[in-house]
Formats: sequence, structure tokens, C-alpha cells
Amino acid sequence: MRIAHRALGAGLTAATCAATVLAGAPTAQAAEVYTRPADGTIEITGRGFGHGRGMSQYGAMNAARQGRTWQQIVSHYYPGTTAAYLANPSVRVSIAGKVGSTLRVAPEAGLVADDGAGQVVRLATTNWGVPLTSWEVARPAAGGTSTTATLWFTTALGKRYALRSTNAGLWTIRPADGTVTALTPTLKPAATYLGTATGRRTGTTITPVVTTSMENYVRQVVPFESPGSWPVAALAAQTVAARSYAAAALRRPWAATYDICDTQACQVFGGITAETANSRAAVATSAGTILTSAGVPALTEFGSSNGGQRVYGLKSYLPGTSDAFETGLAPTTNTWTTSIPVTRLEQAYPAIGTLRTLTVLTRDGKGYWGGRVLTLRLTGTKGYVDLTGDRFRSLVGSSALRSTYFLPISA
Repeated sequence: MRIAHRALGAGLTAATCAATVLAGAPTAQAAEVYTRPADGTIEITGRGFGHGRGMSQYGAMNAARQGRTWQQIVSHYYPGTTAAYLANPSVRVSIAGKVGSTLRVAPEAGLVADDGAGQVVRLATTNWGVPLTSWEVARPAAGGTSTTATLWFTTALGKRYALRSTNAGLWTIRPADGTVTALTPTLKPAATYLGTATGRRTGTTITPVVTTSMENYVRQVVPFESPGSWPVAALAAQTVAARSYAAAALRRPWAATYDICDTQACQVFGGITAETANSRAAVATSAGTILTSAGVPALTEFGSSNGGQRVYGLKSYLPGTSDAFETGLAPTTNTWTTSIPVTRLEQAYPAIGTLRTLTVLTRDGKGYWGGRVLTLRLTGTKGYVDLTGDRFRSLVGSSALRSTYFLPISA
């Protein structure tokens, strides 16, 4: 059932608390107040998918289909940046998102492991005629120091054996053909990567890292961030954004042991198997190109869709302006509806009691409905809680509430 819309006014500027429940009636003036629906389900309509900063991937696709070049697309989404050439540096990528805190690889002919301190070991594919199912970098079974890392192998009979240990803290596995297949803890293939794979002892865990060149890095990112069937111009724009984002990470690595991660928190790095003719052409046609601002790599954020309105990203080249490239997209691409059970909100904040109203306090003032929700209030029979729009989205779930650019549907 749609919830009743009681008032619609200007956004408030009063400070709010992201998660502190306050007793009694709220004193702030109501902006948009929506009463609890009779059937306990809040219906919401929204626009965009993601944070809305930087390049819209669907907008880039739409622009490419309209005949825009990749240069025009990146100029539109990152105005004021300057194209520059980056050689082909190495990039260290944590693949913990794919494999967890471990490093296991599939046996193959020509694998070699070295510890960077003089030990070099050729990794077999069989043991006394029994095929191997994995090679692993892990802690020793017993003893050793805080930097001891051990090479283990598992056979097709399910037996696991230690081969060699090092106190250097790591083993790097180098493939003869340039690709290595990482395995999950259940020994299922996780991804095949272009590069080398290192298991580095970090305390009681192993940090798995793939080291590859920048050009090979973007080959393994682009078809996971944008569909590989899209026009080359759109994928080339994605390549430049991904290459620039990684170049920025090289200046400020995410951790001491790696430059960037493999998930949406950074950029999705999924290996070589999703590569297409279009994605290869996109990497080749934009080879070495990054975007810079004031002489350093730009923080080229991007997302699926901005709903026609970009969000200011605290950089001059990430403006909060409307996006004509999203005009004409299919409604299923950049608009959506969802239903939220009131009980989910009450369970998250039981101290407010039974939910009575949802109040949108402030919006960013950009686009439809006054823009994206910045703060809102849940008021119940015992008190109320103020949340940021991002916190509310996290509470509901990003797959349901696809962005903070939303409006509860009035009755």
C-alpha cells in the first residue's frame, strides 16, 4: 500500500543524529511527512543506481550509441581534467574479495614459486603419480616465526602436504603462460588472472595479491564494470576511468601490501575470462590514457546510473549537474520502485517503538523532488531516530533501495 503524504516543504538545515534514538516528540519542523501505511509496507519510487558521482555507465553507453566518441564522453563526465599518458606500471591487486584470506592456485605446467629471498621452487602437477588439485600459501602447521609462510599442496586423494617454508613472509607464484587460476577455499576456480599471484603472511592470515601491468589490469576490470557487448566508445571511456582511478591508487595505495582491491569498494577486478573483442579494442584504442587534475591522476569515480542528475563529488571535475546522456534511457535502466516492510525499520531501531511516520528532513536540492535524500527521521510511539540517506539505504539494502534519489509514493 502507498503511504500517505501529509506535508511537502523546503528542506531543513538542522543538524541531525545518524543513529541516536531520542525520546519524546521531535521539535524540528516537518519537511515531508509520510504516515505509517495500514498494511505496514512503504512503497518508494526512485532514480539512478549507486552514488551518482562521476561517470554514469549507462549514460556513457547511451552517448556512444548516439555517436559520441570516448573522448567526448570522458570530457562530459570529468570536465576540466587533462588527458595524459601513463607508461605501464605494475599494479598490486588484493583478490581477497574473490578468494578470502588465502592463496590457492590450480596446478599447471611451468608454475614456479619464489620467496624473494633466494628460494625458487618448481611446482609439480603430480605427486608420485597422483594429480595435484591445488598449491597453497599458508602458515606452517606448527612452529616458525610471525613471518613464516609455507607452500602446501593437496592431492586428488584429499591429502595435504607441506613442501617448503620461508621466513621472508611470502611466496610469489609465477606462471609460464602469463595466467594463473586462483581457487576458492573449496578448490573451485575463482578467476584466471593475467599476472603473478603472491601469498603474503600478514599476522595470522595470508593476503592474496595479483601483480599485473596497468594495461593488463584494465583488461581484467572493464568487462566486469561495463558489459563487454557495449559499444567500444563506452568501454573505452570506462577504460580511461578505470585506468585513472587505479593510477590515483598507485599514489595512495589502499594498504602497505597492495594498491587496490578487487571489489566494488575499489573496482571489480575479475580476471581475463570475461574479456570480449569490444573490451580488448577499448583498452587498445585508449592505451596509456589517464585523466589528470593539477598534474596528478584524477579520482574518476563512476557508477551504474545517476538517474539524470549527477552528485557533486567534492572535486571540481565531479560536478553536481544534470546529465543529458541519461535522457532517453529505458525506464527500467534508471528508474525503479521498491517496497519496504515497516517491521524492518522497527527491528533495526526497537527503541523508537511502533513506527508512526517517516519524515524526509533534507535533500541536496538537485533534480526531481528536491534531489537525493540527505537526512530523514523515523518517529515511533517511544521516540525517534535521525538517519542519513546513505544509512537508510544501507539499512534497507542497496539492491532494494538502489540510490538515495527517491520519493515515498503518496496515496
